[in-house]
Formats: sequence, structure tokens, C-alpha cells
Amino acid sequence: MAEKKIIKKKAEPKKPAEKKPAVKKATVKPKIEVVAKVVEPKAEKKEVKSKTSKIEVPKVEKPIKEKVVKEPKTVKKTTKKKVKKKKLKMVLVKAKRKTAIAVAKVEEGNGRITVNKKPLDVIDNKYMLALLQEPVKLADEYNTELLANVNIMVSVKGGGQMSQIVAARGCIAKGLVAFYEDVKLKEFFQKYDRTLIVDDARRKEAKKQLGRGARARWQSSKR
Repeated sequence: MAEKKIIKKKAEPKKPAEKKPAVKKATVKPKIEVVAKVVEPKAEKKEVKSKTSKIEVPKVEKPIKEKVVKEPKTVKKTTKKKVKKKKLKMVLVKAKRKTAIAVAKVEEGNGRITVNKKPLDVIDNKYMLALLQEPVKLADEYNTELLANVNIMVSVKGGGQMSQIVAARGCIAKGLVAFYEDVKLKEFFQKYDRTLIVDDARRKEAKKQLGRGARARWQSSKR
């Protein structure tokens, strides 16, 4: 008989065991129990009386004094009547002529008229004096009592003598009209001379070059 050959099979290499994924164990947090503490009230301290007993002194009651209610004194009030001073009526007016400016103060008085703190009689020039006295004479014609109850103080500066006189003349007329607030007096002055109430707007024309004045020119020699 033929011998049977025994063939040994090679041992196959073992496959490594598959690692199963590790399952995380759920961590269970311990429950914290809240216990409410009962606070016991503190024991009151007992007052320890000292062994040495205090000797009580009897209290002496003071006699109660009766309050005497004093009657309020009647104070006599001395009522002084305040005497109000009457405010004097006063008016300020202004007038111009060229570069002269006049300001007049008109108030209650006894008929005194001054120009730069001087009476009208001081003026030597008869023509200038007549111009200043024009509004005074016209006011006397209109009513004799107008100037008797008034003081007029005029102050003038700037310009020449003639322009100052014309400006002061306008101030006297304007002051009387403004003080008495009389429309008829204003019309009376305007009929005589309009410049008593309305300022003269004319001014000197400025000088130009190449000449002696506003229009004049230097004469050129012909030869």
C-alpha cells in the first residue's frame, strides 16, 4: 500500500483582534444637598447684679415756678409820609450846520438862554446876534409865556463862527417845539424859515487834485 503523505498545513498567522472603541463611562456628578442651617437666637446676656446694693437717695422735687406771661408792648408806628419830588421836564435836541454840531438842553426855568455858558448879549457881531434872536422873537409873537417858563442851554462845537450860530439858532427853535409839543408852533417857525426846524443838508464839496478847490484848476501858461 502506498504510504499516505501527511502534509502539515502551515499555521496561519493570527489576525490581531480588533480593538473595540472604548465606551466612555458617564460621569455622574454627585448631588449636592443644600441643608438650611437654623440659626438659633443668641441667648440674651443676663444682667448680673452686683452684690453691693446701691443706696437710693430720695429725690427732692423742685418747686415749679409759675411762668408770668408778659403782655406785648404796643409800639407806636410813626408813619412818615414820603414826599415825592416832582421830576422836572427836560428835553434834549440837536442841530447841525456844515461841521458845526449844537446840542440844547431845555428845562423848566425862568427864561434864561445861554450859548456855551454865555448869555446872548455877549455876542458883538450884530448880524450873528440878530440870527440867534430870531426864534426868541418869533416865540414871543406866538405866545409871550413860552420863554418865561423855560431855560435853554446850548453847547456848540466844530465848524466856524457862522455855522455855529446857525446850528445854535436851530437848537433854540427845535427845543421850544419839543418841550411844548406844539404842532402849530412848528408850522409857525417853518413859515418864517424852514432851516429853523430842518437842518441844512448842504456840505462843502471836497477838493480835487490838479486844482485849488472842488472845481477850480490851475491856469496853464499859453506861452
